[in-house]
Amino acid sequence: RPKSLYAFKEGGTFLMTAASDSGFTLIDVVNVFNKILGKVPEPVAIYYTSRMLRHIESLHTEGKVLHNDVKADNWVLTSRNDRFDLMLVDFGRSVDLERTGGTSDPLRSQFKGNVAAEDTECVAMRESRPWGIDQDLFGLCSSAHLLLFGSHIEVTEEKSTGKWRQRKAFRRYHQQDLWNRFFDTLINYDSSTDEYCIPGVRAQFEEYIGTGQRMKEIDKNLKQLFSHLPTKR
Repeated sequence: RPKSLYAFKEGGTFLMTAASDSGFTLIDVVNVFNKILGKVPEPVAIYYTSRMLRHIESLHTEGKVLHNDVKADNWVLTSRNDRFDLMLVDFGRSVDLERTGGTSDPLRSQFKGNVAAEDTECVAMRESRPWGIDQDLFGLCSSAHLLLFGSHIEVTEEKSTGKWRQRKAFRRYHQQDLWNRFFDTLINYDSSTDEYCIPGVRAQFEEYIGTGQRMKEIDKNLKQLFSHLPTKR
């Protein structure tokens, strides 16, 4: 919640309450699960990816904001419910698309130049093309990749198709159809021409979670996580 705003000619400082009581991020989730189970259980990776999709969709469609720095350590755990939801923080690079986009549809706004840290650039930025919300979608892929594989995402271009994909191959036991659509759609998204893709991808993740006893399995995994997290970072 907002606390105070100090405005100066050169800029300003906005103070607010912390998004998380603990300060833990998705990186801590990965580290704790690696310690107790050797990896993040795939249902947990699917659950938290569905939550990230939901939050980014809301940010884009309701807020008309490009975050521009989506990564695992900017997703913090909140204590909103027993499952600990996620909250996206650090809007220092964010862009108000309604004010700066220059198009009738803010989600098709395009920008030029490379503003991302090394190896976090979306495909368009890597190819020196105009880019937009595809930068946030690549950040989603990077965050989900860490949950699923426990490592930073690396991408490569398939010369035969011109499409980009993650270098790491899925395991036999992974929900390959679900993850294939996620990575293929988000990595190769073109914000200048493609229809907004998050709702369709998110719906598949939420459908998977809502089938059978999967949410009970996720809750069981998350209880393991929370029992091994310290009280404070």
